[in-house]
Parts: sequence; structure tokens; C-alpha cells
Amino acid sequence: KRLQEQNIKLEGIVKERTATIKEQVHLLEHQKKEITDSINYAQRIQQSVLPSLKEISETYHNYFLFFQPKDIVSGDFYWFKKINDHEFLMACCDCTGHGVPGAFMSTICSEKLSEACAHSTNTNDILQIANNSIKKVLKQFEGKDSKSKDGMEISLIKYNKQTKQLYYSGANRPMWLIKHTTKELIEIKANKASIASTTDFDFIYTQHELILETNDTVYLTTDGFPDQFGGPDGRKFMTKNMKAFLIDICDLPMNEQKTLVANKINNWKGDLEQIDDLLVIGFKSI
Repeated sequence: KRLQEQNIKLEGIVKERTATIKEQVHLLEHQKKEITDSINYAQRIQQSVLPSLKEISETYHNYFLFFQPKDIVSGDFYWFKKINDHEFLMACCDCTGHGVPGAFMSTICSEKLSEACAHSTNTNDILQIANNSIKKVLKQFEGKDSKSKDGMEISLIKYNKQTKQLYYSGANRPMWLIKHTTKELIEIKANKASIASTTDFDFIYTQHELILETNDTVYLTTDGFPDQFGGPDGRKFMTKNMKAFLIDICDLPMNEQKTLVANKINNWKGDLEQIDDLLVIGFKSI
């Protein structure tokens, strides 16, 4: 009889704890849904901030853009501005963090790039103005005691379709040019300074000027592609391998290049986790 009483008591405790666990699981599922719904809504906002691919294609069609965020929202973003019928600006950008924190930064940085264009369309001026304004927003001008070290890496180009003049400025992200005639990859180096973060106020960025030839190809990329782990040994893809890969595919049509870029990194990644946002932009001179 005593054993039966103990069993009944234990069954009651188990039922009570099971009910508590079910309630907690239900609460967690509800909280997860609310968070996911909020992030999905944030994704719609972020996508509305990104330039329209239709707008880019109507301005310059011979390009590709491979964009694969690590999470629902992204710290990487692309930026585009049509100046006139012959000139446009395009940027490949990587903000600190990914996911929600990165998305906050990308929204701020995209807005400040657009505002900078009202003052100048020179690539170095745009970066200088954006650096100053982002530092102001993040209150990084208050001396070394500022807790915010957030910022952005960027490769920014201005291209004239008529003259084939290309201007480039970069903050920690280079530009790669593959010459059609020689298949030589030329790296135009960026300033070793980010936008905002620890970079000084009024920092002067370098503007490089080049004249492209027909079918020369330009590539801009964030660090997510070369830093992705994968392959048979679970190693990083590496920048040198990315350069060799782009040399191999540079003569192909841009839509085919986009497919090959996507397949290359996802096959390399395999079942491993994607460690960062992925963004690669290519365009060919015509």
C-alpha cells in the first residue's frame, strides 16, 4: 500500500513537471516565432534599402551580383548610384558583424553613402564624407574613450561607359582587374583604413584612375568568400584560389559567371556552416 501511494505521488510529480515543460516549450516556440517574424520583417526593410537589380541592369547590363547572407539579414550590402547617362557608382560593402547588428550598420552606411553623393561623385571624397558622418552617428568623434568600434570595409568604383574611365577608392577592400588580352589579374590596393571604427576623422582616401579596354573584367568582393571553410580538409578557400578561379571564368558571360561563383563556394562549403555573409560583384567593360 505504501509503495502504491509513493507511485501515485511520483506520477503526480511527473505529470506536473511534464505540464511545466510543455508550457515552457510552448513559450519558447512563441518567442522564437516572434523573433523570427521580426527578423523577416527587418529583411524586407533591408531589401527595400538595397538598390533595385532592375535599376542597375537598365544602367549597365554586363555585370553579375552574387549575394548570399549568412543569416536572414546581412552586414554585407551592395550600393549603386546612377550619376548620368554615361556614369555610375557601384560599391561592395562589408559592415562589422552579420545578422541583426550587421543589418543595422548596413542601413546606416548605405544612407551615408547616398548622402555623400550630394556633395561629390569622386570616390575618395565619398569615402571621406561617409567616414566622417558615420563616426558622428556612432559618436566615435568623442576621443579614445568611445566604446563603438563599428565600421565598414568597402570597394567603391565610378565608371564612365563612354570613355571607359574607371575610378576606384577602397577602405580595406581591394579591386581586382583582369585584362582581357593577357589574363593578368591586377590588384589595386585599398587604403589600410576602414570607414569609421578607429579611422581618424577627415581621413583622406586615395582615388585610382584607370582606362579599361573592351572585355576587361573588374571584381569586387567582401572577405566572406575567401574565408569560407570547406573542401576535403575543412580549410579556408583563400584569396589566391579565388583569384585563380576568377581568371579561369573571366571570359564567360556574366550570368554564367554568377552561377559558377555560387556553385564554387557552396560546393566548397558542403555541409559546413557558412561563417560570414558572401558578396561578389563583377562587371565587364563593353
